[in-house]
Amino acid sequence: MIITTGLLIDHTEAMSALVDLYESEWVDCYNPRGASARADLTERLERNRLPLGIVAFADGQLAGTCALTLMSGGLTERSPWLGGLLVEPALRRHGVGLALLDRAKVEAKRLGFSRLHALTAEARELFERAGWRLAENVEVGGKLHGIYVAVL
Repeated sequence: MIITTGLLIDHTEAMSALVDLYESEWVDCYNPRGASARADLTERLERNRLPLGIVAFADGQLAGTCALTLMSGGLTERSPWLGGLLVEPALRRHGVGLALLDRAKVEAKRLGFSRLHALTAEARELFERAGWRLAENVEVGGKLHGIYVAVL
């Protein structure tokens, strides 16, 4: 499997599939009474400022996405954040998440940042495997999350 990454602004043809992925996987957030996946993705159509969308492809097919953002989980005291990390269920544990983390670090560094933060309750193992450092644990929405940091 060949995994490639790029900026969402250069792959707008993936928008509808990304909306479908977010709405099917994150139903608590993206639903008729919640946030709009399309609006969030549209905000990420940037090249040189945050929020910045990143996409991954496996053998040319959409495989996942993430974003560089100013905040995560309502936390703003650190910046930038890696957020919105989502990989197609059938492609998890095949290197797509790692490729997205690597590209996010490259883009954050390109934009002049020296650190990148991430908030996760579910993907701790992925961040640890990628060499990110656990900075602290925090409770967000009644659930324990880890704040991870990558030095760029």
